[in-house]
Amino acid sequence: MKQLSACIRAFLRIFLVCLAAMAAFLTAPAQAQSWPQKPIRVLIGFATGGPPDIVTRLIAPKLGEYLGQPIVIENRPGAGGVIAMEAMANAQPDGYTLALGTVGTLFLAKALLPSAPYEPLSFVPVGIFAKQQFILVTHPSLPVNTLKEFVDLAKKQPGKLNYGASTPGSPPHMLAEMFKDQAGVNIFGINYKGSVDALQRFLAGDVQMLVDGYSILGPLITSGKAKALLVTSPKRMKKLPDVPTSLEVGMPNYVIETFFSLVAPPRTPAAIPRRMHADMVRTLQDKQIIEAMDRLAMDAYVSTPEELGSVIKVDWPKWNNAVKAAGIKVQ
Repeated sequence: MKQLSACIRAFLRIFLVCLAAMAAFLTAPAQAQSWPQKPIRVLIGFATGGPPDIVTRLIAPKLGEYLGQPIVIENRPGAGGVIAMEAMANAQPDGYTLALGTVGTLFLAKALLPSAPYEPLSFVPVGIFAKQQFILVTHPSLPVNTLKEFVDLAKKQPGKLNYGASTPGSPPHMLAEMFKDQAGVNIFGINYKGSVDALQRFLAGDVQMLVDGYSILGPLITSGKAKALLVTSPKRMKKLPDVPTSLEVGMPNYVIETFFSLVAPPRTPAAIPRRMHADMVRTLQDKQIIEAMDRLAMDAYVSTPEELGSVIKVDWPKWNNAVKAAGIKVQ
């Protein structure tokens, strides 16, 4: 009799656990269907004013309009994006806390800080909404007008020229280091809190080279405060038709672009990214947003959640290996 009672109690425990799991499984889709019912936070792992911040703030109002709830941008710079990504990873998987995912925050930050308590492959992909190429510029005080002249000058003065970049492991930092490696030059790197800080030091003449996006460097180039020597796009940029590409200057391994995307915490119901993707498509069809992105020399591009998931799966080991090969470490 006692054995029978113990068996019944064990069965009831198992039954209740299964019932709770089933209830959670059944309520998740219902919650996702009613989402969103309050403002949505998007965490950005960079300071205000840089390309990631600019392009996210550009789409946020219209995307929030289609979703029916405002999108609140929250900048949490630090550790190359780790602070923002960790906060997002630990948030409730209810669709109300997302993060901006870029090459820097998804891959480079984690590669530089392997102990960061999250895994890029664990995030739930929402979708890419823009792509961007980079520009290499030099200070107008340097007696150079082409990339070859700059490389020759750097080789004649090893270690005497400086480049500026945002946080360690950011795409501008990695691209500057990759350029040094491929061009065979010794240029000293100085990291700042963000692209805007690096820009200010460039204007002051403290650094002689920058690599960044058009939204940061375009005004300097058009005003003659910087010389554009190279663009990393496969084809010449419409905004800079006279500036050669990496391919044209003989650097085929320096054709690089970054993307801007949204990612959600692990275990976020799949219905939420699907709903957001549909409204991202509508947002990126807005004429004013397309024109604004064009002015920033960015490509309006919407991927599905599945496509972004494939990009993360392929690019994470690639960038992780690139960081190791470059020997870059966070002090």
